[in-house]
Amino acid sequence: MVRTTGLFGGHRWSQAIQWGVCTALLHRLLLTLWMPLVWIVGNTGLSPTFHDAADPILPLSSNAEKLIFGVWRRWDAIHYFNLTLNGYRMSDPGPTVFGALTPLGFRLFDTLLPGGVDLAAMVFSTAAFALALTFLYRLVETYYDDASLARWSVVITALLPLSYYFAAPMSESIYLAMILATFFFATRRQWWAAAIAGILATLARSQGVLMVAIVGLFLLQDHPVRTWPRSLPAMIGRGLPLTGGLVAFVGFELWRVNIGLPPLQETYRHFSYVYVTNPIDGLLTNLSWAVHNPTDTLTNVDMWALFISLGLALAMLRFPKHRRLPLIAFTCGYALLFTGKINYLWGTDTVIYTQSYARYALSLFPLTVLVADRIRHLPQIPRLLCIALLLLAVLFFSGLHALGFGPA
Repeated sequence: MVRTTGLFGGHRWSQAIQWGVCTALLHRLLLTLWMPLVWIVGNTGLSPTFHDAADPILPLSSNAEKLIFGVWRRWDAIHYFNLTLNGYRMSDPGPTVFGALTPLGFRLFDTLLPGGVDLAAMVFSTAAFALALTFLYRLVETYYDDASLARWSVVITALLPLSYYFAAPMSESIYLAMILATFFFATRRQWWAAAIAGILATLARSQGVLMVAIVGLFLLQDHPVRTWPRSLPAMIGRGLPLTGGLVAFVGFELWRVNIGLPPLQETYRHFSYVYVTNPIDGLLTNLSWAVHNPTDTLTNVDMWALFISLGLALAMLRFPKHRRLPLIAFTCGYALLFTGKINYLWGTDTVIYTQSYARYALSLFPLTVLVADRIRHLPQIPRLLCIALLLLAVLFFSGLHALGFGPA
């Protein structure tokens, strides 16, 4: 069992913070230089803000703002800006399916910083990504017992083809940070800290509530089945804080209903053209779409991510370092949970597949750690080629995003 000395285990954090902060800043700097350049060179009369004029968010005034911030105003980012500026409103129920933590973070930073909400969101997302990478470093260093792998995991996370979403004004970075914090504190058996991080993860995204079960696995591992009758009071006492995630999930839904908003399921169906089903049905629906649309599947990033993540999840079973129950349960549980969110073709009743699966899969950190582990053991030239290909993929997909294309 991992030692539990103090809230952070008494370990050195300076190196983890250096790696997390420096990597997040370099990641932001690269995208801040690259994406406006792509817009300048590649736009063909598209609007740099890429949103409807009727959207209730503040317009960008100067050309510099449009270049720096406009390339990020895509898809769900508009909803988060809307919630930040206007709150949860009965007159506009569509964005209210999103958790409150991200718009609250944007609002707080907007209060503290000069400039507009776009700058606040940029600083918040960068800080959240730095926090996520810091927790990733510490988690891999302690739970995997491998400092070298910790460094590689941080680098590969920043080089994931869709890692630019961690810099976007959305929930990706803060959600990953809270998931990793929950995992880290659970490995330290610091149940209250894990519970608080789990609550924040749930407030970032409703899927965070599943961390209650994942953290519960750590608790069960401390008590063999044969000892459960006499260990039950201790297990209940230690596990009681974990119910905070459930309380946050139920509380958010009750609050929405209390202020007159329709339930989440109804809002998804009528405003997002999404329905939620059980994971097995969701997986079969995705596979069925892939089989019936082979040509589209070959160019669909969400389908790529689905098959790659399922393949990597199976590969985890080969390696003792990665073949751990909480890691496997987290990866498989969340991958299946994501497939249970099925989209309709916008504005119709035609069922398609899980749009945005590739973006959701960014939170499956055990797969990233596995990839980092395999890359670092390659010979030098193949290793450098892998890194170069990942970097080119980041540039390619972030460039598409700047132009308003690519996976949503």
